[in-house]
Amino acid sequence: MRQLYEQILVDNEKRRFYAKCETSGEKRYSVKLPLSCRGEELLQLLEEGCAGGLRQKKYNSAKARAVQDLARYFNQCRKCGKWVCDEMFDPDIMECKQCNIRRV
Repeated sequence: MRQLYEQILVDNEKRRFYAKCETSGEKRYSVKLPLSCRGEELLQLLEEGCAGGLRQKKYNSAKARAVQDLARYFNQCRKCGKWVCDEMFDPDIMECKQCNIRRV
């Protein structure tokens, strides 16, 4: 899940966390940023883990919720470890389609 956690980004316009499939580019949106965590400069500090205090705790908690929410829409390839959308995943062999193509 650590890799999915690192794959989660923030859309500044929508003020929501999202994850993007590394292969297809499909985006899935999740929970909104807490009100106290909005603003470009503050967001940079929060993403680096340098904001400290209550804001950092709220941001970390919201991102953890986003990871749990978005994990339902992405699958982890057993071979390369990437988190990809359902379209780019073969559940029969538990691999992403890129790894499956390389194997053939």
